[in-house]
Amino acid sequence: MSSVPVQLLIYVISRPTCFDAPLIMPLTGCLEVSVDVTKSFTLFFINLCNSNITGMADIAISKPMTGMQISNIIYLPTNVSAVYITLTWTPQASQIGSLRQMCGIAYTG
Repeated sequence: MSSVPVQLLIYVISRPTCFDAPLIMPLTGCLEVSVDVTKSFTLFFINLCNSNITGMADIAISKPMTGMQISNIIYLPTNVSAVYITLTWTPQASQIGSLRQMCGIAYTG
């Protein structure tokens, strides 16, 4: 008999007032990083709903790399529908060759 662990990401949210999913402006291509060299990158999220009624409620990042710092949501002063977060990470020698999949999810409130 054998066993397989299962990991689930469950995030409970209130009933949406707008059903248009936020647009995530991901990075394109691959990021090269070096051990002990800090790398920062930004993910933008655009609310496609009426920003006077529905704002960006939360952003969740699942399974970030060990040691990764994630900023709070930052609102653009020139566009209330757009927000971003900055992810900062300094890879360690023990992480060489590791492949990780991160997931970014934005929620409107």
